[in-house]
Amino acid sequence: MRRLFIQFYLLLMASFVVAVLLIGSLYEGTAERVGNRYLEYLVQDSLDRLSQELAEMPADQWSAHMTQYAKHLGMALHTAPLSAQPLEAEDLAFLAAGNIVLMEADDTFIQRIGQSDRVLVVGPVPYLSFLHQLRWVDVGLLLGLGLSLGLPILWWLRPHWRGLQQLVATAQRLGAGDLQARVSLPTGSSLAELGQTFDQMAERLQASIAGRKLLTDAMAHELRTPLGRLRYRLAMLASPLSDSEERAIGRDLATLEHLIDDMLTYGRLTQPGFRLTPGDWELVAWARGHLTEWQALGPQCRLSLVCDLAVLPWRGDLALLERAMDNLVANALRHARQQVQVRLQCQDEQIWLSVADDGPGVPAEAVERVFEPFLRLDESRNRRTGGAGLGLAIVRSIAQAHGGRACLLPSAQGAHFCLQLPVHLDTNGHATLTDGTSAQG
Repeated sequence: MRRLFIQFYLLLMASFVVAVLLIGSLYEGTAERVGNRYLEYLVQDSLDRLSQELAEMPADQWSAHMTQYAKHLGMALHTAPLSAQPLEAEDLAFLAAGNIVLMEADDTFIQRIGQSDRVLVVGPVPYLSFLHQLRWVDVGLLLGLGLSLGLPILWWLRPHWRGLQQLVATAQRLGAGDLQARVSLPTGSSLAELGQTFDQMAERLQASIAGRKLLTDAMAHELRTPLGRLRYRLAMLASPLSDSEERAIGRDLATLEHLIDDMLTYGRLTQPGFRLTPGDWELVAWARGHLTEWQALGPQCRLSLVCDLAVLPWRGDLALLERAMDNLVANALRHARQQVQVRLQCQDEQIWLSVADDGPGVPAEAVERVFEPFLRLDESRNRRTGGAGLGLAIVRSIAQAHGGRACLLPSAQGAHFCLQLPVHLDTNGHATLTDGTSAQG
């Protein structure tokens, strides 16, 4: 609120000052100038007579005559050398023509006495001194008026700010997974229409996410039943299948089961309010222990592990990390020609678990979308390699749940996927409502 108030107040004050300056310049150019000119006319007549009288009498009588004349005029009078006056050439010419000159520095009028080298000085003139003092009063009044504008602005802005705070708080609750959060602003609020629109959006979002989860869960669970029946009936066939037919059917059934498992996992990871089960782990020994299991996913390729560290402590959900790395390694082994390399690193409080293969790689136009669910890259990673397009989406969701990211690093050959996770984190604070955009390394 402070920032919004300051911006609005400064804008109002700037507009106010500009308006005052315009009005002040207009006043100074008309009324004040006319008033000064009128005063000059009044003083001109008195000074003309006095200067003429002084020019006709000896200089030793000037003082007494000016004292008597000052009482009649009501202003101080004295003479001064012409050379001591701070005058420009045009002012001197103006004096030589018999005119008077206003000295704004000390609020006095001067007129040359005849053709002598002295001038008659009248003042300070009370009216001019009052005008100067009035300018400071005007400045003080303007400052006081400007400061007093802050109170009504604050009073007017406060209910708007409260409505905005409710919107922000509700948006934060929605982002944290509380789909029941609503703004519910009163009808009298100036932001009531915005709040109603926001609540309608939240309701549609809740219905969309709930419907998607319900559909995914229902499909996955419903598919498990016929799959179980198929396995049972295949086992009870009167005439047994050939080994090749049995292996083919087994692969198809395993693919369906894997798809169902991926759908359930992805639905659980993207569900609002999803929470991890964190623990403290050492990843170097864990990776070495899983190397044999990963190699079994693709025996036709050579799998190697590179780690420059003896130990690599980490806090997070190990079961989800295993799932993410299984997906990355299996994906690399499916598309590699000869070898896959798994590397563990630690940089800037970030753990990097990367998997690189020497396969055809990912097309440049698909780099931005490679972590999207159900994406199929038919040119290089076609359907014959298996998979349902959810493996990398699951990897990204697991990374985001830990406050990290999954990305595709530049590579001269093949694909180089990387899972970046914080070493230390609050693991229950990073679940997301919807799929974010993939980050490219």
